Amino acid sequence: MNKKLIALAVAAVAASSSVHAVEVYNDGTNTFSVGGRLAISAKFADGDSSLNNQSSRINFGFTHALENGWDIGTRAEWAYNALANSNDGSNISNRLGFISADNEDFGNFTLGKAWSVRYDVTGKTDRFWINGGDTAGNYDGISGDGGVHGSGRADDVIQYRNNFYGLQVGLQYQFQDSNSNFDRDYGYQAMAGYEFDLGAGILSLSGAYGETKFDDREDARVANAVISYETSAIYVAANYGEFRNHQSETTNAAFSKSDFTSNSVTNNGMIKSATGYELFASYTFDQFQLLGGYNLLEDDNSSAKYAYSTIGAAYFVGPMVLATEYKIDTSSKTNTGADADLDNVFAILARYNF
Repeated sequence: MNKKLIALAVAAVAASSSVHAVEVYNDGTNTFSVGGRLAISAKFADGDSSLNNQSSRINFGFTHALENGWDIGTRAEWAYNALANSNDGSNISNRLGFISADNEDFGNFTLGKAWSVRYDVTGKTDRFWINGGDTAGNYDGISGDGGVHGSGRADDVIQYRNNFYGLQVGLQYQFQDSNSNFDRDYGYQAMAGYEFDLGAGILSLSGAYGETKFDDREDARVANAVISYETSAIYVAANYGEFRNHQSETTNAAFSKSDFTSNSVTNNGMIKSATGYELFASYTFDQFQLLGGYNLLEDDNSSAKYAYSTIGAAYFVGPMVLATEYKIDTSSKTNTGADADLDNVFAILARYNF
């Protein structure tokens, strides 16, 4: 089967260390796999503590090899609350659901709810085990997963990906949709990236741009540029993003309504203009990993900013990941730039991948 382009289609997911599956069946033409994880974190801040579900999920994958060189397949993934009790209501939600077709010569096509082609770029700094990934615009917008704006796990999309002699390209179109919270006309994205083999390591340069057109609010625009360098032990990446009418002050914990001047937020509660930065670095040796990074999201029309540094370590044993991170918050969440009364957070994680 054409493993190269299948891997390209889920490259963003793999980059965030979230692809784990066991091949249950393979007859040379059909494959069936089951995967996911159960993850729990404990967080401690200013004398308070909590035990949290840390993005547990389960997924199913199917592929079928056609005789004409095409591979067709599907992937479905759901999130579940590993700590829920019987009185919590529904504890399962949809994460992904798409049909794909790929060919060595013609590339990969995806239809459904899938990781955006933009995330192929921005996911390169979304590699922390507990924190991070929240200032590059991946999960912002009207929905908590970036689905409505197509920036994270995009809703209602058709995508195309291919690799032309090392140049990775991706195109995405998002179909019309609406409910009581939004009225989307359409959206589109494009990404491109190139990897340079330097012998000792791989240097990657990539960028992405997207727009989402709405009938009930201002159009949203996102643009990101990422540079990364990777060896067998070292990984370093930097992400710069500019956002227009994209971050939502109601869904993004970075800001609240009172943090802004009147010209900072649209009538629908979106931040008019913001700039984001993400830095990530890790060193992996034997079964251990040391990591660190910095996240910053700034409102362009006031002094409000969401900023924190993270240091951490991880230990890998079989399918288990044991990790710890310390989040040092340096935010100023008012339009005058005053320091926010936020706590530093120490967290530990146990994750079992299956």
